[in-house]
Amino acid sequence: PLVLVGPGTGCAPFRALIEDRAILSADEPAAPILFFFGCRNETKDFLYKDFWFSHTKNCKVLSEQKGGGFFVAFSRDQPQKVYVQHKIQEEGIKVWNFLKSGAWVYVAGSATKMPADVMSTLEEVISREGGFSKESAS
Repeated sequence: PLVLVGPGTGCAPFRALIEDRAILSADEPAAPILFFFGCRNETKDFLYKDFWFSHTKNCKVLSEQKGGGFFVAFSRDQPQKVYVQHKIQEEGIKVWNFLKSGAWVYVAGSATKMPADVMSTLEEVISREGGFSKESAS
């Protein structure tokens, strides 16, 4: 299983990965994927919107039927900013189930604050859902 976090242009490498997984899954079952995407505004910079949603339908690689999911955070479409780490928190049980089944986590995009915030959020999810201390979760 995979947990992908790719806000903004960080989604680009995951587009190729999901395309590849879609081709491979036509012949044999593929491990599920949770993909967390974020951007400022849905109408202005939701990169590859149609592509992502096409893979959430009809038992495709991001579909819930395949055990996966696609989650979007828009940071400027409402008064309170929503980032990918907020969506990871909301989907904590799913994320924890992926992690405890050996999921790989890939993060792409901004190299400033986002990766550390995602790591901290994953540690919180592991602590909360897995019953580990904060120290053990990190």
